[in-house]
Amino acid sequence: MINLKKFKQLLKETFEQELIKHGFNGTGGRYRTKPNDHFIYTVNIQADKYGGCCCVELGVFIDFIPNTLGVHVPLNKVSSYDCDFRWRLSDLEVEDLWWSYGETEIEALENIGHMTKTFLEYGLRYYGYFIHFPESLTSISIEDIEQSNKNVNRLGELPTNIRLALVISRVHLHVNNNEQAISFAIWAISQIGDKQAGSALIPVFNEIIYKATAAKRLQ
Repeated sequence: MINLKKFKQLLKETFEQELIKHGFNGTGGRYRTKPNDHFIYTVNIQADKYGGCCCVELGVFIDFIPNTLGVHVPLNKVSSYDCDFRWRLSDLEVEDLWWSYGETEIEALENIGHMTKTFLEYGLRYYGYFIHFPESLTSISIEDIEQSNKNVNRLGELPTNIRLALVISRVHLHVNNNEQAISFAIWAISQIGDKQAGSALIPVFNEIIYKATAAKRLQ
């Protein structure tokens, strides 16, 4: 049976070539684009912990926002695991797809071919939701978040509504939409309330409110 190391080597023959055509750099199962209007697209090959197969994690990173752990990572090191917006590649008929490494090199290449086709059809479509900054995110309202409607669902697998509100609030602040930045921050704090979950973000939201309020005075 083909192992993960060999499978990643075989990726260079087809999958990596298509990624390069679409602006990705990287090797060994981790790829990213350079910032494009603040968006960085990422691809990670994630091995199944039991071996034998893998899935493809897609991510979208915003270059001026810390990663999900609050760390500012070098932009040439960003991976899908740093991204607030992530989606596991699928053909939309199933929740996600796992590709077998195959018993032979021929089988592995066939599976990689299907992975490549799926990425070109559905992966690029996902990135297409993040091509207009800041409108891709500032067009989302608090009501959209509360309803978890299609405007939110298209963004992929989101951690929490609070985290989404944080990202959108930061984007509004970055482009001087100060009223909106404050509104999202206040809404998020109200959702946290007295709950322990999310309480560590309250100082972050308060800082956004402080900066947005100060910026409003200068306008």
